[in-house]
Amino acid sequence: MAALDKDTVQKEKAIRYCMSNGILPYLEVIVNNVREITDIKTVITDLDVLGVEVSRRGVIRKTLFDCKTVGKMSAINRAFWAAGVMAFTGCDEAYVILGKKASEAHRVSAKSLKVHLFQEQDFDSYAQTSNINYLDTLSYSSKISTWHLLYSSFEKNDNLKNLGEYINSKLPLEKDNAKSLRELIGIIRAHKGEIDPAKAEHMAIYFSLILSFILVMSPVSSQMSDVYDQDMSLASYEKTLRYYIWGGRESYIQRRDLKNAVLDISGVKRGELELPGWTDFVQVSRGFIDAHSELREALLPCRELSLRCLSTIEYEIDVRLRQKINQSNRIKQFIIASSNYLHRATGLPKDLHENVKEILMTIDDSVTE
Repeated sequence: MAALDKDTVQKEKAIRYCMSNGILPYLEVIVNNVREITDIKTVITDLDVLGVEVSRRGVIRKTLFDCKTVGKMSAINRAFWAAGVMAFTGCDEAYVILGKKASEAHRVSAKSLKVHLFQEQDFDSYAQTSNINYLDTLSYSSKISTWHLLYSSFEKNDNLKNLGEYINSKLPLEKDNAKSLRELIGIIRAHKGEIDPAKAEHMAIYFSLILSFILVMSPVSSQMSDVYDQDMSLASYEKTLRYYIWGGRESYIQRRDLKNAVLDISGVKRGELELPGWTDFVQVSRGFIDAHSELREALLPCRELSLRCLSTIEYEIDVRLRQKINQSNRIKQFIIASSNYLHRATGLPKDLHENVKEILMTIDDSVTE
């Protein structure tokens, strides 16, 4: 049990490193097979902490954190394992936090694989030099116990397990953001009847859904901004958006024609292939393009808002959270616009959206009294 507790401390350090450097953390991310070819679902491994960083141009960079206080594997073999997992999951670099210091030669060799081997104390020193805010624990995300409460909210409801696995593991590892967008809307619609706005744990889940939507829309909005211009008609923009979301013109036409063939059989009128709540989506995506480089700024506040729903409210943490939210007047707009689209497009209860607005207002009121 002592080793487990030690790993927990290391995971909290990895999360604090992410938070202090503006990186979105995910805890205990499950890595599945590329595709299942048997009836029994299997897991390859799990990532102790995954950091997802979005650049101003919407490029996503992923960092693996491996926390091992004990183990039979040598430091360099741990680096080889991390390098293999990086290649499989599309991560860009890895930090392996060890109980014992690796030799200088092993550390240099590991670095050539973009794997950084650190003894725990050395990681602390490195993290502090990277950002002095590493020492800051004024966040709801800094406690692993709160993360476990969030994850248990999915696990104890059989109907929400798939949703939890998707947004906490599959989505942050997916490389095709347009695919993630389609799948996210679809899986939310499939679970719309399971989320109760009266439950704090379900509000935590809803904020995680908003976070997921903003995460996939960050690269989508950046890429769409490269083809959008002010003179583009609404019809042209919608056509371009459809092609992009469905994987290109040919892929879109094939999917649309297949859908229409089914509609012909059932006697339903043909139509374009569109995301649910298409008119609302066009509007929200157009709004995101105007400030696509700022979308990423809403990610960490969303993570904090999610875990805040499961925490004992602390005034000092709320002050810090308010500062993060108010560092840009766009952040609230992004969160509210995303929530408005999600509940309208997926059929989630409107009270979820109303609660989001109330929580944002409550944080403002509580720290200004």
